[in-house]
Amino acid sequence: MPRERNAESGVSGGCHKELNVWRDLGRALILIVGVVALLGVALVVLPQSAVDKLAAHIESRRGGDEYEKIALLYLADEFSDGAFRIRGVIRNIAAAPTERIDAVVRLYNRERALLETVVVRLDKDIIEPNDFARIELTVPGHTEGFAGYAVEFKLREGGVLPYKDMRRHISQNSNP
Repeated sequence: MPRERNAESGVSGGCHKELNVWRDLGRALILIVGVVALLGVALVVLPQSAVDKLAAHIESRRGGDEYEKIALLYLADEFSDGAFRIRGVIRNIAAAPTERIDAVVRLYNRERALLETVVVRLDKDIIEPNDFARIELTVPGHTEGFAGYAVEFKLREGGVLPYKDMRRHISQNSNP
């Protein structure tokens, strides 16, 4: 005699499928927690510089909010009266005021070794959109052994401020 299918067997099969779904969701959750834990251990074990480089790389690929807010319009230097002088002008090219910016000037010798780092306050604490601010630095006694310098801009809270270099490079030998 052939057996008839019981309607209840279909229901129990559905419960079995539902249990499999919950089991699969549990496995997926365990996998996600494991990956997060592995990333946490990696962040603890890696040196801070590697983590910073990774974060900067991710931020640059994401196209974050680290765009140029200022433009370097002028930067000049001179030796006079036994001192080295640097002067510069920046402009706020952002739509909002930019506040609390410092210039960091690194002085190098002929072997490109760092001689000194100087933090220079701009002449304005708040630079309104399209407004200008000036940098002036005088370093006495750096006439011998001095070969060059580099300038970058930082927020006083510690972050480096990207800038657009808008200086005109005109060679003395260039033809008009």
